[in-house]
Amino acid sequence: MSLVEIFSEEFSKLTVTGDGFTEGETFTGALILDSSSEEDSKLVRKYTLTVSPDVDLSYGDVFKRVSDGSAFQITGEDTGESPDMATFSFRQFSAEDYDDSTTVSGSLTITDGTSTVILPLGTDYTIQKKRIGSTATASDGTTVLDVIGSKITFSVGDIKLSKATLEVLISMIEASPFLSVTYPDALGSVTADFLFDIPKIKACEFDDEGVSEWYAVDITATGKEVE
Repeated sequence: MSLVEIFSEEFSKLTVTGDGFTEGETFTGALILDSSSEEDSKLVRKYTLTVSPDVDLSYGDVFKRVSDGSAFQITGEDTGESPDMATFSFRQFSAEDYDDSTTVSGSLTITDGTSTVILPLGTDYTIQKKRIGSTATASDGTTVLDVIGSKITFSVGDIKLSKATLEVLISMIEASPFLSVTYPDALGSVTADFLFDIPKIKACEFDDEGVSEWYAVDITATGKEVE
């Protein structure tokens, strides 16, 4: 099969929801299987996806191969330039088979309706209800809280984001701090609007080739609605 024939494969971007997927824009590209191995009793297949420079993809994005419906997730990007001998410009991403079991238990989807960032969750993920209200001092000197309700807050600590993904997330927050979030809780998957703080950037590192930039980030947000 020629490069042109491989490159003509059709894919579509997917937005993960609590009920499955919502299909988005389509694009063409070449998806090549690089390796296949067993990790923690699970088959892990790693791919390289090659697309044209105008295709909008970033870390965490999920996409589907139209021909057979197989779903994949972007795990990184080679930010190097196309080699001089190449006759066309392109972008390359690493990808793996998408594990839909992470929709509820292992991922956080943040969107402003146009851009979407999907964050894989680790052990440092906290979600809780916090009481809100006003405080006053009683005649006996004790402090009382007049509770008017509660709000959901969440934090994701020490998550590793690529430079491109972090830039998308920060630009969404700066443009509109209230973003829609689909998050896991004890009862399943929930979608609600949250007010985001600007992410706290703790460290920066480069991949093995010294090309891609990655950042350790803390993310916090508070629910918009009072419960």
